[in-house]
Amino acid sequence: MDSIPPGRPQGSGRRSAGRALRNALLGITAATTALVVGGVLYGGSGVGELLDIRIGPGAVQPGETGGARPAAEGRAEAPPPGFEEADAPLGRPEPPPYASDSYRFLATNDDGTPVGYSPCRPLHYVVNADLVPAGAQDLIPEAIDTISRATGIRFIYDGPTTEQPSAQRAPYQPEQYGDRWAPLLVSWTTPEAAPQLKAKVIGTGGSTHFSFDDGPRTFVTGSLELDAPQIADELEQPDGKLYATAVILHELGHVMGLEHVDDHRQLMYPEIGTPEGLAAGDLNGLYKLAGAMCRKDL
Repeated sequence: MDSIPPGRPQGSGRRSAGRALRNALLGITAATTALVVGGVLYGGSGVGELLDIRIGPGAVQPGETGGARPAAEGRAEAPPPGFEEADAPLGRPEPPPYASDSYRFLATNDDGTPVGYSPCRPLHYVVNADLVPAGAQDLIPEAIDTISRATGIRFIYDGPTTEQPSAQRAPYQPEQYGDRWAPLLVSWTTPEAAPQLKAKVIGTGGSTHFSFDDGPRTFVTGSLELDAPQIADELEQPDGKLYATAVILHELGHVMGLEHVDDHRQLMYPEIGTPEGLAAGDLNGLYKLAGAMCRKDL
């Protein structure tokens, strides 16, 4: 992964612009619910998203302890808490074969722990496959199986969707998905429908995190966009399937909470060269994300 082979698309993001945009936040307030949107550029030239939802202050319900739970009107943008949340993690991640600190996290809590998905509930996902290239039908489930083994997160496929990618995707869509957080949206799409897929950007991904007031944050949903025409062209190359799989794994790494790294040996390096899959740093970062807290309050 020393460099991009000629004609190869880049991974997402431009590093210098990313640092500048992290401080550009748009606040939208309704009742006691605040939605803060921050654009995060993931290293090369594409735009991903990291959405931050805080609800508060609200009142603690009888018999509850810990942080304040929002009042009823404060849950206007959130589903009833604890949907499918178990008492313990649903899966056990595979320990990385080698130790490595070549990983970074997109977001951390005040105590330094990385923001991740609750390991005690399944992560549902849907796929808009209207434009899926020939020969690519199995790439998403295969990549998700790889990420599931590395994180212990249990994924559940809810089927196809007609939902289109959106830079302002609502994390709670009860009319379409019921009284729960919206599932992870995977879209085979085009730059016309997803403008962040521009120039040589072949995929983008990110997740939405939620917190009560200044309490710990947890991812609740996300999205992943893949440039279907570019991947269709890539699949015509001798190693095209390996490369396309590497792109999907890279973007799923962002969805789970990994940031780009400067180590070209890792799949989370901004540019994908030789598609060798998840490396030691990637696997160690995903393993750390598996330690996220369970959240019956979300």
